[in-house]
Amino acid sequence: MIYLSALIGPFFLLLIEGFLPFPFLVEEIYKFFLVKKPIETKIVIIIGFLFSLSEAIFYVMNPFYSLITNPYSLVLRLLVVFPMHTTTLLIMNYYNKKRDLWYLGLILGVFIHFLFNNLNML
Repeated sequence: MIYLSALIGPFFLLLIEGFLPFPFLVEEIYKFFLVKKPIETKIVIIIGFLFSLSEAIFYVMNPFYSLITNPYSLVLRLLVVFPMHTTTLLIMNYYNKKRDLWYLGLILGVFIHFLFNNLNML
């Protein structure tokens, strides 16, 4: 069930992000709940891949996306976004294992995603 949530989550998040001004916050809160219960590292990596794949597909399908004519845009987007989403998930999972520090994982995940969005612009 967690794999399906990671795969379809970006679709619903894109709808929500149209109304809320901070997409990095919305995505990280959603991903936080995916790993709220500490899980194995390999499962976190699979979740990160599925989330990134789904987000990349929906992003490239957007008619306003500038790289839509490039056949490699999906792969390029996935190669850039996958490490960021996986890193934030791993950080949140790590701090969720330390019961009193779960909020630190969420704050770090949001901060990393914020930096990624503002420095990368892909």
